[in-house]
Amino acid sequence: MSAFTLVLLHGFMGRGDDWKALINHLPAGVHCITPDLPGHGEAPLAPMEEAPPPFQAYCEQVWTGLEAHLPDRFALAGYSMGGRIAAWLAAQHPRQITALVLEGAHPGLDNAAERLARLDHDERWARRLEQGPWPDVLDAWYRQPVFASLDDAQRRAFIAARASQDPGQLARALRAASLGHQPSLIPGVAGLDIPRTFIAGRQDEKFSALGEHWSQGCPGLELVKLDGLGHNCHAEAPETVARIIHRTCCGQQTVTKSIDSP
Repeated sequence: MSAFTLVLLHGFMGRGDDWKALINHLPAGVHCITPDLPGHGEAPLAPMEEAPPPFQAYCEQVWTGLEAHLPDRFALAGYSMGGRIAAWLAAQHPRQITALVLEGAHPGLDNAAERLARLDHDERWARRLEQGPWPDVLDAWYRQPVFASLDDAQRRAFIAARASQDPGQLARALRAASLGHQPSLIPGVAGLDIPRTFIAGRQDEKFSALGEHWSQGCPGLELVKLDGLGHNCHAEAPETVARIIHRTCCGQQTVTKSIDSP
C-alpha cells in the first residue's frame, strides 16, 4: 500500500497542526487529514444534547465534521483523547477503516466509582480553565504526572503552542469527552479485523501498563513501547512514530510485543 488516506486525531489542548513533524516523515503517497477536534483551534463545539451520552455525542460531532472529506476507505490514528475518539469511530465505522493506531489512549475505566471520580477530576480542571489565569493553568496542566518526562524547555514549548487556544471552549470539550463518560473501548477494537497498533513511551508507566491491558483484551493488536519517551511520543520522536504508523497501515505488524528506540 503506497498511497492511502490517513486521518490523524490530536490530543486534548492540541490542534491538527500537531502532526506536521510526523507527516514530514511519511511517504509522499500518504494523504493526511488532520482536523482540529471540536472546541480546539478553529473548530466550534456544538451544544451537547442530553442524548446520546456526552462522549458518544462528541465523537459523532468529530465524524460529522470529517465525513464529507473522507474516501470510502482510510486509516485512522489518534493520540490520547484523539486515540479514544479514534477507537470509538473505528468500532462504529469498521467497513471504512483499513488500519488503526492508538497512541497513549485510555481503553476505559473499570467501574462506576472510577468514572465518577474522573468526572469530578475533569470538572475541577474545566473550572480552572474557565477561571484562569490562562498561562498558569497551562503550566499546571503540563506538570501533571503523565507529563513527568518533559523537561523545562519541552514544557515551555507545549505551553507556547497551546496559548492561542480558547480555554472556555477547551473546558466544554473536556467535560464532553471526559474519560468518565467513556465506555470500555476494548470490545469494539477487539472486534476489528484490521491491523491495529498501540504505542506508548516506556517512561509513561501508566500508559505502558494500559497498553498491556489493551493487548490482553485485543488479540492481534501490536503493542509497541518506545524507549526513552513519555506520553507524547509523536512529538518527541516523530520519525519513529511515523514509521510505526506506516508499517501498520501497510499490514507489516509483528503482532507480538515489540520495543523500538527513537
